[in-house]
Amino acid sequence: MTIFNQNDPKRLTEDGVREDLQRQPHIFMKLAENALTVAESLRDNYFKNTASFVAALRRAIHAAGQGQRTEAILETANIPRLDWEMLRDEVVTFIDGGVGNVQISSQIPILLRVGSYMVRTGERNLAEREHFGYYPVILGDLEGGSKERSDFIDIVRITAELLGGLSALQRTPDLRVLMFHGPLVYLMSGYAGHTPFTEKDIDLFLDQYAPDRELGQNLKDEFLEQAKLDIYPQMTDRSDEWSERRIFEPLSWIAFLYRKLIQEAKIRNPRPVIVGVVERGKLREFSEKKLLERVFRGLRQKGNEDYFNKMYGRTDLKSPKNLLDRLGYTDTLLLAMILEPGQMSETWDISKYAGLREGNISLPGEAGTSRVNYAPLKSSQIGFPDIQGCYLHVSETTEPIRIEVFKELGGNQITEAAGRTYLYSRMLPGYGFPIGLDIADKYAHVPNWLTNAYGKLIKHQLGVSLQSGEISDAQMRRILIQAIYMTHRDWLFRPNN
Repeated sequence: MTIFNQNDPKRLTEDGVREDLQRQPHIFMKLAENALTVAESLRDNYFKNTASFVAALRRAIHAAGQGQRTEAILETANIPRLDWEMLRDEVVTFIDGGVGNVQISSQIPILLRVGSYMVRTGERNLAEREHFGYYPVILGDLEGGSKERSDFIDIVRITAELLGGLSALQRTPDLRVLMFHGPLVYLMSGYAGHTPFTEKDIDLFLDQYAPDRELGQNLKDEFLEQAKLDIYPQMTDRSDEWSERRIFEPLSWIAFLYRKLIQEAKIRNPRPVIVGVVERGKLREFSEKKLLERVFRGLRQKGNEDYFNKMYGRTDLKSPKNLLDRLGYTDTLLLAMILEPGQMSETWDISKYAGLREGNISLPGEAGTSRVNYAPLKSSQIGFPDIQGCYLHVSETTEPIRIEVFKELGGNQITEAAGRTYLYSRMLPGYGFPIGLDIADKYAHVPNWLTNAYGKLIKHQLGVSLQSGEISDAQMRRILIQAIYMTHRDWLFRPNN
C-alpha cells in the first residue's frame, strides 16, 4: 500500500500534510518528541507550523517539476526499478560488526567479530547460494589503540569491517555488490589521537582476514612503504622513527584500507558496487547545505527573509543552521515528509573530514605524547576518499535511509546502489532496510541474555580454577571466546591442523 498519491493536489496543502503525518506514527512521534525539546515559544504551534513549512516545500518542488520555477528546491528521482530476474546469478556480500561483552568482576573482556553474509541470487542450491563468515578480534590481545577511550572499540570495528570487505572482494572474483551496515566512511575527526597499532596487532587482524599469509604480508608491507615515503613525513617530524618501529597510526592505516578497496574495485569489469547503508541517521548536512540553503536564497531574492520568523514567532531564524538548531529537524525527518516511497534525493558530497587537524598521540611503550598533523589525511592521494551520498525512501512506514558510495568509482555507483538497496529493502517493508544487512547484523551480534548466562558459568569456572592454580592466560582467553561464540562446534574451535 502506498500512502501518497503523487498527483493528488491535496498533498500540496497544509491539511494534506497533516493527514499524511497522522497516518505515519513514526514521523508523528518524532515531531512530538521535538515539540517537547524546542523553546517554549515554538512549542504551541510546532506541529501546525511544520505542516505549513512542508506544504510550502512540496509546492516548490512540484512547481519546479512543472517548469514553473527556475531553481529546484530539491531534485528527486524515482529509484531505478530492478527485479530478481535481472540480478540472477549476481553475487553480493553484506558486512557488519558486532561486540560481545561478558562482565567478570566489574571488568568487561570484549571480543569483536565481523559477520560476512554472501549470497548468489537465483541459486536454488542452498549450499551454493549462501555462505557465512565470522572473523574475531579479542581486544585484550591488542597492544595499540587507546583502550581507555570509549571509541577504542569503534577503531577496531572499523578496521575489522574494512578488512572483512577487502577480503570478500579479493576472494570473490565475481563479486558484484559489497554492502556495509552503516556509513561507508565515518566522521573520522572524532577518532584522531589513538595510540598507534603495533605490527603484532596488525598481524592479529591479518591472520583472520587475509585469504592467505602472503597476501596479508604484502598488504602490511605496502602500507609501511607508503607510510615511510609519503604519509608519515606529512604527519609528524618523527616519521623516520615511526617507520623504523613499524607502527601503524590507526587513521592512516584505515585510510590506506579504503584506498586498497577502491584500487581492487577499479580493476574489475564491471566494477563492483561498494555501498554503506545507514538507518536512523542523525545527519542534517543535506538539509542545511542543500535544501534549506536554496530556500533561504530564494527568500532573500524575494525580500522575504523574515518568512520563518513570522511563521514561528521568532527573530533568530535567519539561516539554515539556526533553523535546524532551534527546531530539531534532521535530514531523515524532513525528507520523510517530502519524499514519496520509491523516490531518492539528489546526491551530494558528504563532508567527512572537516575536523582533521593537529593533535597529540602517545606511542606504544612511551609515556609522553607526540604532535601529529592529521590534515594531510583529507587528501584522497594519501588519505581518505571522497564520499557521495543520497537518501532513498523505501517504505511509507519507515524513515528514508542514507546510502554512501566512493565518488572515485564513478557516477553510476549511486544509482546502482540505490536500485539494489531498494530491492533488498522491499523484502522487509516494515523495516525498510536491506534484508542481507539484517541477516549479517543478527549473525554478528550476540544476545545479552546469552552472554549474561555464560558470564555466570565463566565466573564459576574461573573461581574454581584460580583457587586450584590450574588456569593459564591462554585457557582463560579460550573460555572467553567460547562464551562469546556459544558453542564448541563454532568454526573457531576447529582443529589447528
